[in-house]
Amino acid sequence: MTRKNIHELAKLAGVSIATVSRAFNDSKSIKTETKSRILRIANEIDYKPSPLARGLSTSMTDTIGVIIPDLSGEFFTDIIHGIDEEAHRWNKFIIVASSHSQRNAVETLIDFMSSGRVDGVIMMAPQIHKEVPEIIAKSKRPVVLINALNDIDKAISISIDNYQGTVANVDHLIEHGYTKIAILKGPKDNCDAEERYLGYCDSLANHGLERNPGWEVNGDFSVRSGYYGFLRLMTLADKPRAVFAANDMMALGIYEAAKVMRVKIPDDIAVTGFDDIYLSRLLSPRLTTVHAPIEELGGKAVRYLLKVISGEVNPLDAYHEKLSTGLIIGGSCGCFVQNPSPLF
Repeated sequence: MTRKNIHELAKLAGVSIATVSRAFNDSKSIKTETKSRILRIANEIDYKPSPLARGLSTSMTDTIGVIIPDLSGEFFTDIIHGIDEEAHRWNKFIIVASSHSQRNAVETLIDFMSSGRVDGVIMMAPQIHKEVPEIIAKSKRPVVLINALNDIDKAISISIDNYQGTVANVDHLIEHGYTKIAILKGPKDNCDAEERYLGYCDSLANHGLERNPGWEVNGDFSVRSGYYGFLRLMTLADKPRAVFAANDMMALGIYEAAKVMRVKIPDDIAVTGFDDIYLSRLLSPRLTTVHAPIEELGGKAVRYLLKVISGEVNPLDAYHEKLSTGLIIGGSCGCFVQNPSPLF
């Protein structure tokens, strides 16, 4: 059966197009029996109201704007998947935009807020621009931040507990007996990277180990930076015996570099990561890493945003939530893992 449009539904129901619109928007000005007849006929002919058409009459679009730093990479696709799955459960749509620079992130946020195309925005802002808090405060559209700084006044943010996950990771290496532990850090001014670096430093300090500046290598969360960062570490006269990569993508780069240099993991050097992306589970030995609930992060952001949109929550009331992490033990740290974690 070909799906009918609103004109055909109105004709079959013997009402005007405006009456059909009122029926789907649950208007109190329409009689109950008329509404029931319209909805029954709509179901029979497989009619679905257009979100745009509904938006014109209710000022709601049933659409959520999503701004993330990049559209590529497993971490970002998992977040989008989590947001899309939860939005679908609530019969909402999403529009996704990427921001490769801080300036673009702000411009995209302003565009979403002023266009009327979305009811609210979920913004991943690990390198949040200083102007964003002011924009959020003045916005007529609610905004939920994911993986942003938690000290932004009058903001709502859902984040992963980067600090605790890293402490557990580095503690595990130390419990193995490693004392010479290097770190491949994430991008500068990125709050995820900063929290993971702080966890690394505090874990060493808690165990009475001194930091070695030569073992702290800057990276940018990419495979490439992991590859070259590891090469740099391996040229040192005083080499580390373990490396914590601040994300799994850099750990993948370490594995590639180790293969080229014929360095054995974990016999010659232990390696750990953070995020527990799918690719990390395919490495041999399996990467020891921190499981970050990435899809849950996106889902929670949607649910909280919908509470704000519905008026259940005041958008000016600051709310910050951190999602707990878990350490996934593989063989890359020196552990003997007889039954590795599943690939799903």
